[in-house]
Amino acid sequence: MPAYATNMRLKFPILALILEIITIILYAVFVTYDDGKGHGHDHNATHTANPMELYPMFQDVHVMIFIGFGFLMTFLKKYGFSSVGINLLLAAFGLQWGLLMQGVWHMDNGKIKVDVFKMINADFSTGNILISFGAVLGKTSPVQLLIMTILEITIFSINEHLVANVLEVSSFNAFLTCFPIKLC
Repeated sequence: MPAYATNMRLKFPILALILEIITIILYAVFVTYDDGKGHGHDHNATHTANPMELYPMFQDVHVMIFIGFGFLMTFLKKYGFSSVGINLLLAAFGLQWGLLMQGVWHMDNGKIKVDVFKMINADFSTGNILISFGAVLGKTSPVQLLIMTILEITIFSINEHLVANVLEVSSFNAFLTCFPIKLC
């Protein structure tokens, strides 16, 4: 067995464990959960949907992220089984990191309020990394994919904040926030 293979056996679980511990600590310090009374978007008078009315959409996007992309990545014969596992790992970590990164821009008294709207938005940011995962599948290690997840979701949240809040651009289907990284 090559030396890099045994080295990767240690790097990946250690990095994943460290990142998850950091994420748990950040959630414990900064995150509160919505009580269901308000949805955190009170400043937008055109948004009148009840959070529970959007739950079916959340389920649909969630199934697309975990099942759809997961089995889509089985197209490579050699990486079929591992791609499903890595997809689940990246999706789970991406959702957690996406909630944190997007919540940074919408903090209320130093806290990130998690609700259905923010979870759907985190699903879309995770969809971005899974598209990139499909492009680099078979060429990158799981460690590189975890680092890519952190960087891409962070850049996604910065880009989304700039487009939606600073430039105040109304984007059809969030095209300006989801795909500029892919077009370069």
